[in-house]
Amino acid sequence: MANIKSAIKRAELNVKQNEKNSAQKNQLCVLLSKLFEANPSEELYRAASSAIDKAETKGLIHKNKASRDKSTSCS
Repeated sequence: MANIKSAIKRAELNVKQNEKNSAQKNQLCVLLSKLFEANPSEELYRAASSAIDKAETKGLIHKNKASRDKSTSCS
């Protein structure tokens, strides 16, 4: 554990951000799994596409993974 006050604060913030990122990634995975099920609707595709773009913009997933997920979801 860190001894310096700023390092302690940084460690606490890292834990919070890790929990937030994990929750957002989990939410994205759930949405994608729903999308890959049989007969996804156009509305679900739009929601998933938007979520993928937002995750890419926020840096949760790499741009190549976002592109790959979007292309496989429409087929």
